[in-house]
Amino acid sequence: MDRPFDAGTRAGLWRFAGAELHDADSRLRVEGRDQVLDRSSHEILRYLLDRAGEVVTKDELLEAGWPGRVVSENSLAKAVSRLRLALGEQGGAIRAVHGYGYRLVAAVDFQALPEASATIVSESPVLAPLREGDPLPLRTGWRIGPRLGEGSTGVIHLAQTEQGEARAIKFATGEGGLRGLKREIALTRYIREVKPDLEDVAQVIDWNLSQPPFFLELPHFPDGHLGQWAGARGGLATLDLQARIGLCTRLCEAVAGLHEIGIIHKDLKPENLYPVCDGEGQWRIVLADLGAGGALSSPRLSELGLTFSIAADTATSPRAGSLLYLAPEVIAGEAPTQRSDVFALGVLLYQLVVGDLRRSLAPGWEADVDDELLREDIALAAASNPLRRDIDARTLAQRLHTLAARHEQLEHERSHALAVQQQARQLAALKQKRRWLLAGMGVLTAFLALSLWQQVRVQNARDAAEAASRVAHENAAIADAVNRFFNQDVLGSASPYAQDGNHEPTIREAVDHAVMRIDERLRDQPVVEASVRMTIGQVYGEMMQIAKAIEQERRAVTLYEKHLGLDDPRTQQGRYRLATDLTDDSRFDEARRIIDTTDAWRRKTGGADVETTLLSHRASCYWHIRREEYAAGQSACEGAIASQLALNADDRNALVKARANLAVLHSRDGRFAQAEEQFVEIEKDFRALGDQDSPTRLRFSYLHGMNLLELARYAEAAQTLGAAYRGSVAALGADNPHTLEIQMGLARLHVMRAHHAQAVPLLQHAYAAYARQFGEDSHYTLDARNALQAALCGANSGKAGQGPAACR
Repeated sequence: MDRPFDAGTRAGLWRFAGAELHDADSRLRVEGRDQVLDRSSHEILRYLLDRAGEVVTKDELLEAGWPGRVVSENSLAKAVSRLRLALGEQGGAIRAVHGYGYRLVAAVDFQALPEASATIVSESPVLAPLREGDPLPLRTGWRIGPRLGEGSTGVIHLAQTEQGEARAIKFATGEGGLRGLKREIALTRYIREVKPDLEDVAQVIDWNLSQPPFFLELPHFPDGHLGQWAGARGGLATLDLQARIGLCTRLCEAVAGLHEIGIIHKDLKPENLYPVCDGEGQWRIVLADLGAGGALSSPRLSELGLTFSIAADTATSPRAGSLLYLAPEVIAGEAPTQRSDVFALGVLLYQLVVGDLRRSLAPGWEADVDDELLREDIALAAASNPLRRDIDARTLAQRLHTLAARHEQLEHERSHALAVQQQARQLAALKQKRRWLLAGMGVLTAFLALSLWQQVRVQNARDAAEAASRVAHENAAIADAVNRFFNQDVLGSASPYAQDGNHEPTIREAVDHAVMRIDERLRDQPVVEASVRMTIGQVYGEMMQIAKAIEQERRAVTLYEKHLGLDDPRTQQGRYRLATDLTDDSRFDEARRIIDTTDAWRRKTGGADVETTLLSHRASCYWHIRREEYAAGQSACEGAIASQLALNADDRNALVKARANLAVLHSRDGRFAQAEEQFVEIEKDFRALGDQDSPTRLRFSYLHGMNLLELARYAEAAQTLGAAYRGSVAALGADNPHTLEIQMGLARLHVMRAHHAQAVPLLQHAYAAYARQFGEDSHYTLDARNALQAALCGANSGKAGQGPAACR
């Protein structure tokens, strides 16, 4: 098996390419002469030596050379250049691997004690693009076969020997693919160590990380994935229902095994599920492709020499996971959790029960499932609100395994309840017979007096019932339309069976495509259309597509005002949401007018709806923070927290956002210690949610880092802001407004530490990106320009003839 040399964290003497590196004093000696290395160059060389022969990605080397800091790839290139220069004629031992990173190609000897250990890494030439029929590199006797598919980290081909032995080979595609292969190896090692009996999870057999093409060797499943297997048998519906439930039970048990050791799969879908026959016609499902998976922090990871960055790397593309099986909270930008895996299990259970892998969990799905207990199981696992998804994979497996016993228990309970009801009716009839004679005269006497009153009461009840029916019908229509829009128009376009096979849409593309159908679908239902557009506006807002969010919210508010009037809470809530996004787009005057006029109307009519009150406080709190009117905004920010607690105290995500606004207000008003107390409490909430790197968590980390900066806790601030920036670049992109805001925070950290020159390139990028996206007059752009001017002033102040006066 192809593995890197690993000396762990021990210090010692390294010999390679005619050179020696002494860990004790960080001294490099080349051909008898000492060479001076800076700290970053030493750490990069140490990292390459520790993984001699293996390609190391640029991200790994950046983290090794500049831990907790954000630097450009140019810094890495300069450090490698300095290393090559120090090594002289042997500098070529550090090879660049285009598109991936760097590799040390030299015999390496490590001496920690008097006895020494060494490994020799042989070179192989860079190979041409691989084709079917070519020999498999570094694997004698193996040839590459047809393409099997594409996983989350690379392209998968069949490979075979002349004797008929077969394996699936996953080739990495680019640097991200190489990281995915390493993550899959790390998770495999972790599983083998802590849960070796997890037989229904396919694990890595072998790998090559020494030179391109990088690949993993995986088990080959001749019957294909679940969709192919079912298609070859005429479809799932031809399989007995109990057998389909049995397949899902085994799948749930496999996922439960992963969850119990802290692993989240993140990409559960038919293409990653492989039916395997155990003999005598009994089938089970083997779960494959851990390339998108992650592991929660565990002491065992360190014991096994697995770094958290590899084992829990969550930098995924917008296509990570199939939209059909993604939980709603993941679509909205939250971090995948074990509960999001359970949502995918719920969708798969529904598809297996109805016998059709093309079905989405659209409104009315219950009509497709005759078994009421299975309907209950699916509803529990696939609940849209993760807080109501109160079931884990192990419990779901147990419920499916005991389905027959549960039916027997249900029938027993119903029989018992029926008997009790019958006894109660008999007893009531007996009592009635005893008193009917005594009551008869009284009833006759009261009848005439009551008759007129009953006529009036019946008429009033009829009017109220008709009004209630209208409201209930309207609410049901709105809920059905919103659900139908997301489940059919959005998720329906994400079905792999609805595509041409060449492109699976991103979340944003799926939403954009569905928005174009709103007029066609809802032109005759203005209130329903308004509700759908308002929901879409919130989705766009979470995606930081503020202009699109405002467009949808304006159209929704116009419809609400025309058809419901200003008295309706939906109209008022829509206005507050619109004002919040207008504030985010620097349209402060218009946002303030909307907030004030809506507040005034609610005071006039005595509106006290809790949800509307919450949105009013939140809009005003956010407006005051953006306008730097902290004292004026404190009451609104505190009111948002109180309203959220009154509305739903169990919604931790909403509470985190409300508390973070108050913490930011305290911090920006100079009450840093008071803000820090709240940040510490919010940190506990995130840990309880299992949230490591969702956009919400990254945003919070930025705010926390800025407060640490004000407390002059620079080292903690650098670590917090650096981690938030790397996570935001990976999840949202370098030019996303949230990422740029964190970049501005890092620049401020450099300025406060008098490292103005390091702040300048960060601010130049932020200023250019803000101007391109929001224009020169946006408060984002103006803030970045002012900060850039100040940093340039500080950077030039030490130069001859350019003192502070030059900055005025």
